[in-house]
Amino acid sequence: MMPPRHWPTRLLIVTLGWTSAGASGTAQAPPNPSPPTPRADTAAVSRVDISGTWEGEFRLDSAWRLPEPPSARSVRARLQFSPVGDATPATTSTRAVHPGTFSIDFTRFGFTLSTQEALGWSTRPDSMRAVLNPTVDHGLVQLHGTLRNDGSVAEGTWSYSADPGGARGTFTLRRTR
Repeated sequence: MMPPRHWPTRLLIVTLGWTSAGASGTAQAPPNPSPPTPRADTAAVSRVDISGTWEGEFRLDSAWRLPEPPSARSVRARLQFSPVGDATPATTSTRAVHPGTFSIDFTRFGFTLSTQEALGWSTRPDSMRAVLNPTVDHGLVQLHGTLRNDGSVAEGTWSYSADPGGARGTFTLRRTR
């Protein structure tokens, strides 16, 4: 008979060995005979193209601790997104990021952005997102929108966050021809 001090060690070894044997038996699945098919939403997202010019309105809902008080509740907006050079039907990326520019007078809302640069992309076949002034880690505007009318109208919310203040509101943009 084994001395009592070896029982816990032996019990641990037997338990680990039994668990490993069981896990290896269930972890091995037969190989899949056919290659994986792309998900339907992945294929649809790669076909959504937000490139082009978008014009509309940004509305201010609330602002807090900004350098200047807001002088307007809405401003005209223009965003332009460039096509992505390598975006083809065979592109495997689930999202293509479109570089662009914007023309929005945020000083009327009480803040300014340091650049006129923008990045935009589609998150699903019926939605889009964008970041204005994307080269900074604070003081940028984020857009979250829903695409309507076959992608010709984008409606959604925007938010601005900077130390110590911020602002948020809604937008409506129409793709121009």
